[in-house]
Amino acid sequence: MEKITVERDNDRNLVFTGELITKVSSSDDRAMGSSYSGETGRWQVLKLYKAKTGKFVAQRINRTRWQGERDTYEAKVCSTHNDIVEFFGGGWLAKELYEEGDINAAIDLDTEISGL
Repeated sequence: MEKITVERDNDRNLVFTGELITKVSSSDDRAMGSSYSGETGRWQVLKLYKAKTGKFVAQRINRTRWQGERDTYEAKVCSTHNDIVEFFGGGWLAKELYEEGDINAAIDLDTEISGL
């Protein structure tokens, strides 16, 4: 484990001892096929960390190559896998992160009691 600083815009950065569980990224290059972000010059990086406290830190970075724009950083401390799924959502890149991070993001209709 190592000391990690996770940057956030419009909030204090998060500093903790932990490790990177997984990192996935789309691409701004159309030639990359299935990982193309859909926007020339813009792409997204999703990172998931586990702190030594047992909590998770989810981070979304929106990257840009466009002059006059800057990268943006969001992050959230999560206690459960459900919190992680609420932060990242259900897009294709998030699903890639869930698969690599061994997170079950499916709604199990056999155990789901309410909300559908």
